[in-house]
Amino acid sequence: MDRHDLDFLLSDILHCPVLELPLRRDSVLSQEQSALWQEYVDRLKCQEPPQYILGKAWFYGLELEVNPAVLIPRPETEGLVERALGLLQPGSKVLEIGTGSGAIAIALKQSMPSAEITATDSSEAALSVAKRNAARHNCAIDFIQADLFPPQQDSFGLIVSNPPYISPAEYNALEARVRAWEPSQALLAAEDGLWYYRRILERAAACLIPQGLVCFEHGATQRQGILAIAEAHGFACVEAGTDLAGRERYLTLRHPD
Repeated sequence: MDRHDLDFLLSDILHCPVLELPLRRDSVLSQEQSALWQEYVDRLKCQEPPQYILGKAWFYGLELEVNPAVLIPRPETEGLVERALGLLQPGSKVLEIGTGSGAIAIALKQSMPSAEITATDSSEAALSVAKRNAARHNCAIDFIQADLFPPQQDSFGLIVSNPPYISPAEYNALEARVRAWEPSQALLAAEDGLWYYRRILERAAACLIPQGLVCFEHGATQRQGILAIAEAHGFACVEAGTDLAGRERYLTLRHPD
């Protein structure tokens, strides 16, 4: 079992930060804590992610509810939030496509409260989680169940999305616990993982103000494919970024009209 997973669970039992665990090595667990620890370890042995065991994950400094209806937020996606924040002005209208737990939308709203944020997801169960997370952090976000775009036409200054981008071949190579526990619809995409990028870029211009922007997270080998789709729909690349590991990960696109 992964040491980081065990530390994550133990810190919750001891009600202390993970970094404080070395200072608590002499702590003796109560009978109730020992029983809980054994339950957690047994669930880890069944490949259940520790975030689902505890029902929470951390993202951009925010504690968020998570369960198997939503993807566990990844650290790489914090880089997408950073890029999106650099594009926003006070009062900006933002559409997040595929919100899941609401992590991106809530992080944006927390950092720029004046932004008007709409977030969509096709999953009713995911939106229920997102709404609870937004309420917990006092974020007024318009959550809409929809296939990518809201049914009512609106104009946004920024569309931000971390859509499913794992190809079928890549999906079969993922960790067993990812495939067993996390929602496949939040990960898996046809056409070498580019299906959602194509669908978003086909319609994005109609939902953007003039000079509006689209900000994507993408897979490490997908940049050129997305840029070809973007060019075919009149978008130009504004910025292409890498994650902290140096992998190609983010694209910002602008439509001139």
